[in-house]
Amino acid sequence: MPATPVPANLALAPEQCRAARAMLDWSVEELAARAHVTVDWLAAFEQGREPGDGFDHEAERLRRVLEEAGIELLDAGEASSGGGPGLRIKQKAGYIPAERLSSANDV
Repeated sequence: MPATPVPANLALAPEQCRAARAMLDWSVEELAARAHVTVDWLAAFEQGREPGDGFDHEAERLRRVLEEAGIELLDAGEASSGGGPGLRIKQKAGYIPAERLSSANDV
């Protein structure tokens, strides 16, 4: 699928939305319900089509819901060698990276 041009004022790229939803193991229906958008609107957004009026506000709501679920969205080139927009899951409090695990911090 070719890269979708993302307007500068867009709060979330369609590719980021699809990837974040996959990382959270959420269906289109689940994300639509959590963000209070229609499934049709979300499907159009994720396919890179401008779904109509309220586009910016709906994308901002999607971004907020994903960030509240622990997704950190990266702008193009930010902490990424690929240069495009990306995402990662935020580390939760008490998280210990695998390389620092030991019997001393095993709970």
